Order: sequence, then structure tokens, then C-alpha cells
Amino acid sequence: MEFTLTRSQARQFIVLWQGLSGPYRWRTNAEIVGLVHQLGCLQFDPIDICGRNADLVLQARVGGYRKSQLETLLYKERKLIDALDKNMAIYAEQDYPKFARNRLHTMGYHRVSEQIENAAAQIKQFMRTHPVICSQDLQWDENLVWVWGRTASLAAVALEVMLYRGDVVIHHRRGTIRYYNLTSERFPGLDPLADPFASDAEYYGWRIERRIRALGLCWNRPSDAWLGIEKMKSPERQAAFALLMKQNRIIPVTVEGVDQPLFTVPEALPWLEKVMRKEPFRKRMEFLGPLDNALWDRRLIEALFDFQYKWEIYTPKVQRQYDSYVLPVLWGDRFVGRIALETKTNEGKLIVKQFWREAKVRDSRALRRTLNRTLERFARFHGCPDLDGRFTE
Repeated sequence: MEFTLTRSQARQFIVLWQGLSGPYRWRTNAEIVGLVHQLGCLQFDPIDICGRNADLVLQARVGGYRKSQLETLLYKERKLIDALDKNMAIYAEQDYPKFARNRLHTMGYHRVSEQIENAAAQIKQFMRTHPVICSQDLQWDENLVWVWGRTASLAAVALEVMLYRGDVVIHHRRGTIRYYNLTSERFPGLDPLADPFASDAEYYGWRIERRIRALGLCWNRPSDAWLGIEKMKSPERQAAFALLMKQNRIIPVTVEGVDQPLFTVPEALPWLEKVMRKEPFRKRMEFLGPLDNALWDRRLIEALFDFQYKWEIYTPKVQRQYDSYVLPVLWGDRFVGRIALETKTNEGKLIVKQFWREAKVRDSRALRRTLNRTLERFARFHGCPDLDGRFTE
């Protein structure tokens, strides 16, 4: 069957697949694990101005989401794990063995000195009697200049190297401090460097399929959606796409006005057929995190939604168009603006710093009323009874 969508139908399909319209489809911890499997991973970023990115992704999709749910799934039930995928990310625990190539690549990427190797050997020995540690537990005085020119303690650098190559995994976090335990404790009998894939095409096919599932629609071209897929260039991508097509693991979709095919996964067919039948589309407003899965391919978002978004946190202040931490505002199948928020949890306050309405979006009472309701829900998510900056209805 051929699938041809209008741009409006393509937008609705993405929003439906992402669970960003209509009633919330996920609520329980078990359902969140299923959602993370659909999304492939949640990008982890520790910056918390109005919520960490992973929490922002979930609060936009999970009814009544509480931050404690993610902490429980990561560090108590251990159904999820935070490790490398699309940079540091959170994904289903059972996927960890499949990232052996990622760990092998990372071993070659970082120039590990004899000093770091000796420190890693000492840490492994120390962890036989101290199963869960952070770098501060080692009380070493030596410092090194590490990646991106940052200075870090030898213990922190060694543990980071051990994490990336699979010697240790993150046991839990306390604020920004990572606590580690040996991978052999978390995954008994696992060789973290044993590659389960027989060929490059199979491995890259698995990585690409995950990313297509994360977005809902994606194209076979250079894309930010492929960030973190090590060593994949155009030939590897083309071979992987050919394999996925041959195995019927992806489905081509034509979108009017887009000059090349897009692809989705078979699990998304019910949502694809729903928009093709032109069933009623129920709008919902959500604030999306800056690294939300739906935003991973900014060029595709611009092509389908006519919305340009850049996370300006690393942009010099004088060059920013908006603010350092701005959340896109999705209402139905349109981005109606972007909003800068700040939480002061000690004061129980959510502050609306500024809202920028898109030029083609008309100001209306319905828009302001919906913004207020979304802000009230967002404040509850943060446990903030005080909302500073309501819109006049």
C-alpha cells in the first residue's frame, strides 16, 4: 500500500505518534517503560531551569507525570539505564548489550593514558569491597585537563572512561554527582564489548530504526536525528536503509511538497491510517523540552511545521534571538510560539519570563486561556503552587 499525506496530515501523524494530542496514553511506570522503548531514548541533560530535559519529554506525554517516576525506573526498579546513545541518554535496560560498538568506538576516541589506566585498575580493586562509589569517595588529589578543556580529578576522569567503555554503569545520581557500580554487578556474565550484530548494515539498521521510531517520520539524508551513531556516513546509512526496506522494518511515506520520501515503522500504521481516514484530531497544548525527540530533526520540523527552533543555551547572549532556555509551545499540530520559564522550587513559584507568539498565529482568548491551563499543569508538575505570569483572558 502506498501512503501519501498532505503536510497537515504528516504533522497530525507525528503529533499522534508522539502522544502529544488527545487523552494521555501513558500514566503508569510500566507504561513509561513502553513509551521509552517507542522513543528509543530520552536525551539526558542535567540543566534544570524549568525541568531537566528527560522529565520535560515525559511530562508532555504522561498523564499526571511525577519526577519520582523516572528516578524509580532508573535507580530502584532499574527498568531503565542512563548511558551513551544520543549523547548521554536514558533507554530500556535490555538494550544495553546492543551498544557494544558504541563502547568500542568510545575507547578509541578518548586517548587514555597509562596514568588513567592505572587509576581504573585501582578503582576496580576498590569497588570489590565498595560496590557503589562516586569519585569523591576515592579522595585523590590529582587533577587532569580532560575533554573540552575542562579540569577534573583523576578519579572522575577514570570513572568516566570506565563508564564509556563499559567497566561500570551509573547506579544512581545525587544531584549532579554520579554513583557507579561495576557492570558485572548490574549485568552478570555480560561482556560489554561483545558485539551482537553480524554486520555493519545490521548494526546501523538497528540504530536507524530506533531513531525513525523516535521521530515517527524521518528521511534518508544527513540529519541531526543520526547524532551519536558512531562512524555512520552516507554509504553505511544507505546500506542500512536498504536492509530495513528489504526486511519490511520501515515503510516509505510520500508527503506533498517534500521532495523525497520519508519513512516510518510498521508499529505506527494505526496512526498513519487514522490521519488518512481524516478522523477527528483532538488538540492539546504542550511545552516541549529543548532536546525533545519530536525536535531531533530541525530541518524536517521546519519543512513540515514551518517552525524554526534553536536551543540557544550555548549561543552568546548578544547573539540570542530569544533566551537561553526556551520551550517550543505545541498546540494541536502547530507550533504557536515559544516560552521562557523559570522555576524557583524553594519558593514554590513558576515564573513566566516571556512568551513569543509565532507571526502567523493570531492572538485570541482561546490561545491565552489554553496557555494558562497548560501553565497551571506545568506548575503542578513542578510542585509550584504559585504561578507568576498568567495571561489575561
